[in-house]
Amino acid sequence: MENDVLMKKSYSKYALSAAIYLITVVAVQLLIIRVIGKFLPESFTGGSVFTFLFGLIIPEYVIGFPVLTLIVRKMDKKTPEKNKLGSMGFAVCFLLCCGLCGTGTVVGFIVNRVLTLPFGVSANNSNLLANLMLGSAPFWRILTIGILAPIFEELIFRKFLIDRTVKYGEWVAIISSALMFGLFHGNFSQFFYATGMGAVFAYVYIRTGKVWYSIVYHMIFNLSASIIGVGLAGLIDFDKVAEMSDMAQKVASNPADTALQAEYTKILGEVIPTILPYYGWMGLCVVMTLIGIVIWIIVLVKKKIVIKKSEAQVEKGMKFAWGNIGMIIFILATLGLFVYNYLGMILNA
Repeated sequence: MENDVLMKKSYSKYALSAAIYLITVVAVQLLIIRVIGKFLPESFTGGSVFTFLFGLIIPEYVIGFPVLTLIVRKMDKKTPEKNKLGSMGFAVCFLLCCGLCGTGTVVGFIVNRVLTLPFGVSANNSNLLANLMLGSAPFWRILTIGILAPIFEELIFRKFLIDRTVKYGEWVAIISSALMFGLFHGNFSQFFYATGMGAVFAYVYIRTGKVWYSIVYHMIFNLSASIIGVGLAGLIDFDKVAEMSDMAQKVASNPADTALQAEYTKILGEVIPTILPYYGWMGLCVVMTLIGIVIWIIVLVKKKIVIKKSEAQVEKGMKFAWGNIGMIIFILATLGLFVYNYLGMILNA
């Protein structure tokens, strides 16, 4: 009974601190963008410096993170036992993440489109992260999304959270870490893959006691999307692709017109070199996803996932972890972020 109460208090306080962190971040973002931004030249507010520095770095890492740290620093904590993951273990866990990332991305895309399509939101405008990255300067993408986000998010949703809760049950700590991480993203494009990979990150941290493993994984995936994916997409001339599509229809309607065929062949020769690298990359992502799914099947069939019990283990701990005022406030805060993001997309459409 005592552990039940302590578990409920621990999760409640940490979830409340995460909610305060989120509310602080959003409040600072709105203050900077909606208020201070009005007094700055549009040439500055529309650039990467303003977007990443004043929209992400300052609100999340300079102001929000210290606020959260001050709240949770006095909570009882215990770091999981230190162990090595090994090169094979590192590779297997990476592929498990690939399986969840690819699957979660597809599920997220479908859910996102179901929610936004009836309101006239185009597919290109329904992915908040993609819209943020496209057209932005590589330096700021690397610094913010590729380096800072993995470090701070792994500290918040893995190390800080798990150190303070894992003694009450590993499964509950893993699920809570994953779900809070997914909800924190505030949109369905990222929710499913973030939750899935967050579970693997949490498991790796619990088994190794070394948060740098999950930070490295996080960096790999973020850099892949923000640098490789965005970089290759930037090579594509979408106007030429549209022109090629129109020309293909004309050729199909007039197969005997050799002039049209010659023009189509010329445009095709210009477009293919720009789209092949991107679709090659996407093909590689699909292959890695399929390999990851196969490994998941093997891991689950052979029961390779080890969940240990502790002396303070609380049975049916999810009701204590999530049935408390702090977690309810966190859920409401993240749902508010979902509503804010989707309402913005719908109104812009």
